[in-house]
Amino acid sequence: MYKEFKGVLLKAGALMLSMADAAVHDKGGHANFVTDADTAVQSYLMEEFEKILPGAVYFAEEKEENHLGPDYTFIIDPIDGTTNFFHHCRSSAISVGLLHKKKPVLGMVLNPYTNELFHAERGQGAFCNESPIRVSERKFSLGLVNMGASPYYPEAAEKTMRAGKLFLSRCCDLRRSGSAALDLCSVAAGRTEMFYEFRLSPWDYAAATFIIQEAGGAFGSFNGETFTYEHPIPIWASSAVCKDEFVQSLEEICQE
Repeated sequence: MYKEFKGVLLKAGALMLSMADAAVHDKGGHANFVTDADTAVQSYLMEEFEKILPGAVYFAEEKEENHLGPDYTFIIDPIDGTTNFFHHCRSSAISVGLLHKKKPVLGMVLNPYTNELFHAERGQGAFCNESPIRVSERKFSLGLVNMGASPYYPEAAEKTMRAGKLFLSRCCDLRRSGSAALDLCSVAAGRTEMFYEFRLSPWDYAAATFIIQEAGGAFGSFNGETFTYEHPIPIWASSAVCKDEFVQSLEEICQE
């Protein structure tokens, strides 16, 4: 199935790069933006995917209304890291997850700047381009923690920073790229060990968390919330080695 969609994703990446100076629009709220490139990439993906998988439902960031379909549902972030994109930070990705009966069967995350395409199909392992990837086996104290700042949700700022301070004292260091999808794929590829964000939307995590799972890692929600692909939730993801200590530390923060 991945091979059927690969060409579309690569062409979408080329379209994204060709619109580096696209107009920027304020979506309302804090630091919430969309560019003409976001909408162009999303439209292209939906048009081309419909040719391959007719009748699928689309749950996408720049759509006004979203819901999961009973059969196939694409969960799309046309540019994850929009603020990075229009600042020319070169750390943005196209993220596409495919659910079948509300369960993930395919995940694809493309970094057009590096030509890295992370992908996974159910039961077939995880890959970066054509090379297999696996979560790391470093212990918790040596682990790198990716953090998301939940910029659209200012109420999450205090817990986010308290968690970061805790992990600085227990782990090796913190990282933040500005693209949750790429941060999650770093966990899948064994470049970092953990990721957390106190409020994240499904189009940011649907593809990459599935890639982590196929790479031997784990993911879930926390702070008393149930994992779902239907609305924003707190997200954690981790290598198998670091999982227990990582989740326990997050819950400590939530209980304070």
